Amino acid sequence: MLYDKLKTASRLKELRIEKGFTMQEVAKKMKLKSRGTYSDIEHGKSNLTTQNAYILANIYNINVDYLLKSSIVNDKQVIIKPVQLEKELEKDVTYNGKPLTSTDIIALKAFLQGLTSSK
Repeated sequence: MLYDKLKTASRLKELRIEKGFTMQEVAKKMKLKSRGTYSDIEHGKSNLTTQNAYILANIYNINVDYLLKSSIVNDKQVIIKPVQLEKELEKDVTYNGKPLTSTDIIALKAFLQGLTSSK
């Protein structure tokens, strides 16, 4: 799953509030020109650059993947609930630039089910 700007923005807001920081404080820690620059990132108006993702991961003591990937939780475990998987697979899913067919998706679900059934 790719970078989801709104999911990342939501996580940034949660992390900031959890730490008790203001937007101004985070912008200052990131050495940004203004609070507005950070606000645009947190509200999903601007993309989060790789450099800023690493800075924020350091500020919040988290894994960069947690900020950028919609299926990663902060404790570094990959968690995708079956309902979430179904919703993701309803979208146009591609692998190596090629769209997956409905047969591919059925095979993928079967593979994942078999992979996790013994755990």
